[in-house]
Parts: sequence; structure tokens; C-alpha cells
Amino acid sequence: MRPARPFVCLPHFRLNTFSASVRISVFRETHASRDFKLVNEHRCSGSPPTSPVTPPHIPSGPEVYIRAPSVSLPALVQKVQQIFELRRAAPTIGMCENLSASRNGCYGASASHFTVQAELVDKVQLNDDTVLRRLKIDSVSSNIVHLCQQKLEEGGAVYRQVKALQNMARRADRMTVAQLEREAEEEQHDYDDEFSDSETAQAPPNVKKSRRERNMYEPLEEIFDAISSIPTGPDEVAGSRPKRCFRNQTEVLIPDQEHTLGYPRFIPDFSLLEDHSLPSSKFWSDRAGFIEVKASSQQRPEVDVKKREVSQILAQVANYASVHLSARPFSVFSVSIMIFGCDFCIAIFDRGGAQVSPIYNMFNNSDTFIRVIRSVTRILSDAELGLDPSVSLAPPPLSSSSGGPAWIVGAVGSDKRRWCTIGPAIWSSFCLFGRATAVWPVREINKHDELVGDDMILKSTWRSSDRNSESFIYQNIQGSHPGLAKFIAGGDVVFPFHNDNQETITVHSLRGVPVSRGERTKVLHRLLIESVGKPVWEYQTDRELLEGLIGALKAHRFLSEQNILHRDVSAGNVLLALDPEKQGTAGFLTDLEYAHMGAVVTRTRQETVEAPTAYGPGTLQFMSRRLLAALISGQHSVTTTIHDDVESFLWVLLYAVLRRLVMVRVGSPEERERLKTAFCKAFGGMSLRKIHESRAYHDTLNIWALPLVKRFTSGPMQLIFQKYMKSFHAQQMSDIQQYVSSKMRGASPSPFLEMSRKSKKLVAEDFSYDGMLGTLERSVKLLKDSPELDIKLTSRERR
Repeated sequence: MRPARPFVCLPHFRLNTFSASVRISVFRETHASRDFKLVNEHRCSGSPPTSPVTPPHIPSGPEVYIRAPSVSLPALVQKVQQIFELRRAAPTIGMCENLSASRNGCYGASASHFTVQAELVDKVQLNDDTVLRRLKIDSVSSNIVHLCQQKLEEGGAVYRQVKALQNMARRADRMTVAQLEREAEEEQHDYDDEFSDSETAQAPPNVKKSRRERNMYEPLEEIFDAISSIPTGPDEVAGSRPKRCFRNQTEVLIPDQEHTLGYPRFIPDFSLLEDHSLPSSKFWSDRAGFIEVKASSQQRPEVDVKKREVSQILAQVANYASVHLSARPFSVFSVSIMIFGCDFCIAIFDRGGAQVSPIYNMFNNSDTFIRVIRSVTRILSDAELGLDPSVSLAPPPLSSSSGGPAWIVGAVGSDKRRWCTIGPAIWSSFCLFGRATAVWPVREINKHDELVGDDMILKSTWRSSDRNSESFIYQNIQGSHPGLAKFIAGGDVVFPFHNDNQETITVHSLRGVPVSRGERTKVLHRLLIESVGKPVWEYQTDRELLEGLIGALKAHRFLSEQNILHRDVSAGNVLLALDPEKQGTAGFLTDLEYAHMGAVVTRTRQETVEAPTAYGPGTLQFMSRRLLAALISGQHSVTTTIHDDVESFLWVLLYAVLRRLVMVRVGSPEERERLKTAFCKAFGGMSLRKIHESRAYHDTLNIWALPLVKRFTSGPMQLIFQKYMKSFHAQQMSDIQQYVSSKMRGASPSPFLEMSRKSKKLVAEDFSYDGMLGTLERSVKLLKDSPELDIKLTSRERR
């Protein structure tokens, strides 16, 4: 009689890009029965993706029987993989949100809504009276308020618009919030049904606003103009223009800088424009603020701490604020007005959270409403509307020489020189409540207001008051390395008061509230770096990119030898040298704020949230698969290792390759769209769960099916990704083998356990310094020996 075979249960693993997954039970097989049962798990779209840290519970589902002959267990594992490869399902809704480049860009508004909710719940102060004080509404003359009230209340065209608005609000208030949202969704579905996919992509984006909201635009705009147009005093000509104006926004706002590929496609209802000649501008940087409109007074800003939710209007304005601040990197807060029915309130978003004023009625509390509109359109300075008070706009000669708006920055730490930006920001984070890192190329300004000296790098970031500053870490490095950015000076930024009692710019100081003992705050920190570089995605040849990464990776090893682990390797802090011969390296590593000085490094969930993760590339986008899996499983403290940081360099490489091709106008429209879709799929995640899903499959590195990648990426570059595809695949198989081994009975020593150990050893070697450097250097050698293999691609067009 043939002996019974051991019982083995393989866990729930995703070995390829599909939603359905399979669990296999191999029963003790007797001579009379050789049936293997496959249990097909129903996909649960709301459940988090799997991770090797804590395999999730697998619900029971319909059973599928496969008749099979007797097979060895290693052969069975191979068969399992083949089954997994064949069982592909359609993408989930979550996947489609990230792939909707034609409608929502790389970062879908839906995904960002949930991401912001998670961050916002504990960071909102409702009914905060200090908001009105910050807007200086008491500076508005009572006589002006009275004149504006007459326009609103004493007949005429403006009075009729007030009545029309009140009637709309009364009708909307008869419906529940759920009914209003359902009505808006049905309107959008009806619209979509009228158009083909191509027409929908070209349709005016304001159709996504509900009909009730759109009907409010004309009355509101006329009311805004009536209030802001009244002259401030007798010496001012009647009808003269205010400094700013509110205009209805009908088109998606876009970035005006190249670092901002993949901006979310948001459409505020009204924009506060700096210049009356800018209504047609679609640039976020031209906006001083914005207004979001809802039809009913029931759609007010609210926070539900128990459910960990905020109301829709609050999440929307938070999304706008994050993009607004990213587009204006020298802004320290963003002002928005929320109108819901005939009620309104004001929100000020900064790097610590949001202050929301009490709720008022536009017409029952017309005094307050008029003062707010007058203040933002006529009274407040740029700094009082959010501009960093330590910077100023450069005069025209300097601005014209830099090819656009230029900014003058004062002393940086102990260095008292003045600096002028000489182009767009190299990097500006989307993160609303994190460090909000911005990086600029700058040059020194002499006493004659002339640009002198070499280019430098100026970096601004919001550090936590209980952490060592990045300047402190740089100052404690022993020796130097060409692949490490050369630090010149740095320090916390102060208000430009003309006395010795200069106050540091913090979230609390901007809000005008003291910091309690033991309380943390965000501090604006600035540093100057001599090393000048360009983003990794602006490489011209594959060899240039690979040599740049080698230089940065060697600098990372130099730091680790001093027990300093970087912990935040990303595409924003690995730069390519502009002059490799002069700088002694093809690329270098920057941004040491999250570096840990010591032998043991632990990354907490709170530290991860504070990193630039909300929009676009940041810590989570380039984090190792192991750390992502640990965080998604709910672990609150995760030990970071050198291997985790080394893996991040691989994701930087993938990001650079894809983004470079996305920014180059080559190939057919279909090929470019496929490439952009792949880029958004790999780096368009807006949450920890989405990012982990995009890293859970080795297929993420399989980009060679894309025609543009095949044509414009060299063979040696392709070899790198193919190697790590195999490495990730081996890691997945190792997890299966280890689990199989743990379930086997009566088999010692387990062949699966030995296979798992070998696989894990190989994967660990791949993400060691020697493993990664060896892989990169072999590809560079191939490109050196055969230069014809490399592909130079320099024709770029702003997208």
C-alpha cells in the first residue's frame, strides 16, 4: 500500500498582476484517490493586499477540482505557479483609478480623497476664531461694509442674484446629503453615456460639478465683484480694480513646472487670481486662493473622529491646498473659502493641519462675509495670504534672466549672503502635512543686485521640532565623499524683523499661538548645498544614469560605514551631476533629514506618515517591498536595514527610465499613452495600500512589452530589470516554500526549507551593496565596451 502523502496548505500569494488568487490544499493522497482540491478565493475589493508578514485570512469560496496524477511537491509548487499565471482577472476599481491618465492624471481624485481623509482627521481645528483675526477683517472700514450691504439688500441686479442664491439653497436644503451626492453621480453617469471614450476625454472637466453647484456660479461671481469693486476711499476712482478677483474655474488647473508630472486633475469652483488679466490662466501658481461650493448648508465641513472621516468639502479643499502649496513652493499656508448653500467658512491649511473658522451665513451675517471678501481681494499682502515672509519677488532684470519668476532669499543659517532662484524648482513635494521639501537652483546676488558666482542648490523643508535638523546631520559626518552633496550652510528660517529678537518660522508662530511645553511643531528649515545636479529623469544616455546611481550608492555606503542610514532614498534626492569631472562623481545623494545616526534604525508609522507620501513621489513610492508589507500588515515599528535602502535605488532607476520617456515626445499617441499608463500604474499610488499593490508583483519591473521602452532603452539597462524580476520571483517562491515546509509532517529535513533558505540568501545578496553595485557596474561596462548599444535621447518637450 502506498504511503499517504503529507497535507500541505499554500498561503494566499499573488504571483502576477491579477485580482483573484488561489489557495491550494493537497490532501493526504491514498492509492484510491488522487484528487487535488483548489479553492478559488472570491476577490474582496475592500481588503488590503497580501503581504509575507501576515498572510490574511482566506474566506471559503466555490471549489474547483483538478484530476492529477501523483507528483512530487517541488513539481507541485511549479504547477501552482503556472495556475496562478493563467488565472488572470480584470483590474479592480482601485487599479482603474490609478490608470485613468486621460481623465484624472496619474493620481486620481478619488484615491487622494481617501488619503487626505486619513491624514486630516486629527489635524483640523473647527470653529477657530483666530482665522478671522489672521485675515485682518477688522481692517475693513465700517463705511465700506455699509456700502456693500446696500448693494446686497436694496434692490437692483445684485439683490436679485442674492434672492436667486437663497432660493437655490432652500431647494437644496430639502434634500439629504446622500440624496444630493447621488443626484450629482447620476448627472455624471448621464453625461458619460452621451459621449464615446475619446469625446469624454476632451469634454469640459467642469461637468463633474453638479448642476446645482454650477447654477450658483453666476450669482456668486456677481456678488463677489460687487463687494470687491467699491472704492476703498474718496481718493480712489470709482470702479477701480482691486488687487485680486474671484473667477469661476472652468478648466483643470495644471502645473507650470517640469517637476510636477502627474498633477491631480482638480478643479476649484472659484480661483482667487493675482491679476485681472489671468482668467484664462490654468496654472496653479497664478492662484492666491480658491473657493469650493456646495449646494446645501448640510454639506458643511465636519470631522467624524470615530469613523476616521471628514466631510467631502473638507477633503476637497485639503486636496486643493496640497497642490496649491506644491505649485507655489515658497508659500507657507493656503487660504480657502467654503460655501455651502448660503453658509460659509474659511480654512487655512499649513504644514501642521487646518484651522477652520466658525460657520456664518452670507446674508444674515453679511458684515463678516463682506469683510472676508474685501480683505482677501484688497487688503491682505502676499505674505498675509501665505507667501513665505523670508523671501521676496526678484525685480524684472533678475526675473527675465532666469526665464520666469525669480525669488530672492536672505541669509541661510550663518551664511548672510542673498540668493536668487534661477529657474523652476527642481523638486516640490505634493505632501500637505509632511516635510514639503522644495529644491531650487540658486546663485548669489551681490550688493549691486547682480548674479555672481557658481550655481548652488537651496533646499527648504519643514522639520519636526523634536528631530535633529538636516544641517546637524551634515555637520556630524566625518570626512567627505564626492557622491554626497557638499553642505555649505543651513539653519532654521526666521521672520525678517529688523532687530536681534528674530522669531523662527514655525506652524505655531504663523498661527500666532505659543508652543506648549513638550509640544511638537513644524519648523521651516533651509540649507545651502554646493553640489549642483539635475533630476535623474533628465539623463541623456543610460550610461549617464547608471553611473549617477553608482555614485549615489557609494555615498550611501560611505554613510553606513559611519552608522548613518539614509532611510529616504527617492527620485527627489538622487541627482545627476552637471559637471561630473569637476564634481568627481556622475551623481550624488542628498536629503539627510530622515537619516538615523546609530547602529539600530527603527522606522515608526508616524515617521512614515510625516514623510512626503500624499501625492506623487516620496518615501512610500520608493520604499522597499519588505517595509511596505510590514506597514500594510499593521506593524507600528519596523526596523530599517541597508537592504531596504538599496532596494529603493532600484525603484529610483525604474522611475527615472519611465519618466524620461514620458517626458519625451516620441512614438505614436497610442504608444505614449501606454507608457504613461505604465508609469502611473507603477508610481501613481496615492495611499500605502495602492503603493503596496503596485510593488507586490515582479511584473512591475516588466516594462519591455512597451514599444517605447524597447526602442529607447539599451539592452544592458534591460538586463538590470530582468535580473531583479527574477530576484522578486525567487522571493515569492521562497515564501511559498517556507510556508509549505512549515506545514509538512514527517519530513525532516524539509527540502522546501532548504530551497527557501537558498532563495532568501540570493535575494539578500541582490540588495547588498556588492550585489547592486556589481549589477550596475556590469551594465556600465557593457555600455563602455559597446557604445553603440547606448541610446541618446535629448529632445524633450514640456508635458
